[in-house]
Amino acid sequence: MNTPKRIAAATALCLATAAQPALADPRYDDGGETTYEYARVLDVKPLIRTVQVEIPVRECYERPVEVRRERRRGGFGRVIAGGIIGGVIGSQFGDGSGREAMTVLGSVMGAASASEKNQHEHGRQERVQKYCETTYEYEERDRVEGFRVTYEFDGKTYTTRTETDPGDEIRVRVDVRPLVD
Repeated sequence: MNTPKRIAAATALCLATAAQPALADPRYDDGGETTYEYARVLDVKPLIRTVQVEIPVRECYERPVEVRRERRRGGFGRVIAGGIIGGVIGSQFGDGSGREAMTVLGSVMGAASASEKNQHEHGRQERVQKYCETTYEYEERDRVEGFRVTYEFDGKTYTTRTETDPGDEIRVRVDVRPLVD
């Protein structure tokens, strides 16, 4: 190892050693001794808070609605076809000029029937539409916010608050410090 690297390594070691007390937790750096032991739990009471909870409820129902049908192409073609078919059927009845009258009458009636059907199909139609909406119900529920724990250590009774139920024993920190007058 060359000299500049040795100097840099020695400087880093000195700085790290000098910084050790500064990195320690100042609450426990007073010359005392800290140990951990277990204390017997005497009582555990849950700390309960009542909260209001929002619960979504989806309701669906069906309702009739009117819809307009789109016009189809060929509506006029239906009228012409109805007239031709009506004329053919009408020509089957009567004799002479009566046959001609029945043919004309059949054409008019066939065209009118096709036109009425065409208008009915292009009009309004009713169908069932499904609607859904979400409403909210509110319910009160109890929530455990923590636990009030009473425990005994070294003949004395103490009470603390914890996030979880500790069971039969609770871990305690014992910090022994010299008394300075």
